[in-house]
Amino acid sequence: MEGKTEEQHILAVGDDFPTCRVAVLNGDADREYLDLPEDARWLELSKLSARFVLIQLYNTLCSDCVAETKALTRFFRQVEADPVLRGRLKIIGLGVYDSNRAVVRFRKHYEVAYPLFSDKDGRIFECLGQAELPLAYLVQAEGDGTWVIRLIRRGYFTPDDTFLNVLKGAVIRADTID
Repeated sequence: MEGKTEEQHILAVGDDFPTCRVAVLNGDADREYLDLPEDARWLELSKLSARFVLIQLYNTLCSDCVAETKALTRFFRQVEADPVLRGRLKIIGLGVYDSNRAVVRFRKHYEVAYPLFSDKDGRIFECLGQAELPLAYLVQAEGDGTWVIRLIRRGYFTPDDTFLNVLKGAVIRADTID
């Protein structure tokens, strides 16, 4: 219909996270952490063995994103040291409108401990229907290759002990349902 604009759907808790494929940028270290085959060149969520993934969407030029990334690096170490979350929850970052080169430089400059990927064309971000960064999604594997959104954090947030306990609760509930 002429003159009609398409309304973009904003994904919410309970919706499926979009299927996506992004290049592995940090080689063996990322493949090992994500339990991918040693020759994997791409990350597809459907290939992950973890039950939960915390996906941070950021841009390398966004000051709130930089601050959140620094906090998430500290948080990543807490998750990896936690017996309930280690192996069940993975953390990744997705550089929206950032080239592979910019993401690699960003990771090195800020000594980011978790894997970062590039959404250089913003396709994944646009599929989510969102308008601002930073943004974080907790997604849960459904066992059939799909991932359901369980939690959304819009805008800058500090991942603290309360957030760690929220994630633990989600993992424990998922374990008791199975």
